Amino acid sequence: MHVYPADLVTLINQRWESAPAAAATTEAPATTLPGKAALERLISTCYQVSMMREEDRPVTLRLILAPPTLFPADQGPPKGFHRLLFSTPRAFNEYELRRLSPAIDFERSLVGIEPHPEKGFQTWGLINSGIRWLQQERGGNKKTNLLPDAFVVHVTGPGMLTICRGLKIIATLNGGKLLDSSANVFQSKWLTKLFAPVRQGLLDTHELFRASVLYPVAKIGDEFIENLQFQLLKRIISVTRMSRHGGTFLVFPTDNPADFVKDNPHILLKYRFQNDEAIRRQQQLMIRTIRLATTVLGDINDPDKVVTWQDYVGLRHESAVYDLEEALYEQAQFVAALSSVDGAVVTCSRGPLGFGGMIVGSLDKLTEVAKASDSEGKIVTLAKIEGYGSRHRSAYHLCNALHDVIAIVVSQDGNVQLAKWRNGIVTCWDLTTQMFIGDT
Repeated sequence: MHVYPADLVTLINQRWESAPAAAATTEAPATTLPGKAALERLISTCYQVSMMREEDRPVTLRLILAPPTLFPADQGPPKGFHRLLFSTPRAFNEYELRRLSPAIDFERSLVGIEPHPEKGFQTWGLINSGIRWLQQERGGNKKTNLLPDAFVVHVTGPGMLTICRGLKIIATLNGGKLLDSSANVFQSKWLTKLFAPVRQGLLDTHELFRASVLYPVAKIGDEFIENLQFQLLKRIISVTRMSRHGGTFLVFPTDNPADFVKDNPHILLKYRFQNDEAIRRQQQLMIRTIRLATTVLGDINDPDKVVTWQDYVGLRHESAVYDLEEALYEQAQFVAALSSVDGAVVTCSRGPLGFGGMIVGSLDKLTEVAKASDSEGKIVTLAKIEGYGSRHRSAYHLCNALHDVIAIVVSQDGNVQLAKWRNGIVTCWDLTTQMFIGDT
């Protein structure tokens, strides 16, 4: 069944109080939602503008329902918000938003609106937020400038709306269907377990390092390495989405994937990288990050101290941290760019093995896949693959043949899907529309 603005309002009201936002940047009281009719008009306007184009470009923007008083006039990015008031408030409708959209960088700006007792909603100005709010999706170690506890709408494409309370996702509408954040596979136990051998290898390497030096070096835990692994993968996905060219990534969760050999019958790899030290850069960057954090935070009085991911995030004053962050981001940019060439990018925990991979073989043996409604893939509905494009069908076929591989398919319109053989069938998770922003 398809869901549209009127139905979405009911869901928002149900979820609003049960999903409070993270601590905000102001001490203002929590925002209350407008009445049902007003909220329906607001959502409907955003939905209508999502279907428009401005100078042949799709309209994308972020909008916040909050008074300008929540944004002090003397602040700005990267740690605050720079708000600019229009000398005269503008009307709030889809045509005004469409005309404003070229001036609004989705990643850096928001449209500010507030209710008027006689004129309905009005647009009072623009807010420059900077890009630190995206760190939970793309990775990063800097302090995020949290939005106020207010109603926020992301317009990300035709019929694609994400409703948030501050940065916390309340609901996502995509193609008339609701996407549930509980189906975020990056929060699943099975995916965490899949990468456990690699994490153990990094833990063992770190313990050897600790034993080889004379200065205090702290310990590291699974939680830290898990964040490091998934932050890099999220960055690659995010960069590919923003490029709008789409791509397929075939991820083998081990150092030396047994299923991927030179003469693999399922993947014809056009551009294969030589297996030398350079291909291990991704792994080496992780090792360097672990060593930096544990060395800086090592305590001679507490030799068994365990460094957490939040401890690492707190190292904002260390110049070496900035260098490593830039190196990891460049690695993500490099891997994402490989997907611009026709064919799949093949990676493992060491880094990219090659690109331009053609998935070969017959699709006759696979007729349907399971679409997951929860992160663990226990709640699923079956779907015929004939309704999907060739890129998706090829990925499903490969997952059906190679049970260890993870296939991530990014469409040109920004939709993201992860597929993996799970519980006796190829299972798919929809990761579209800023599904990572609300992670903690």
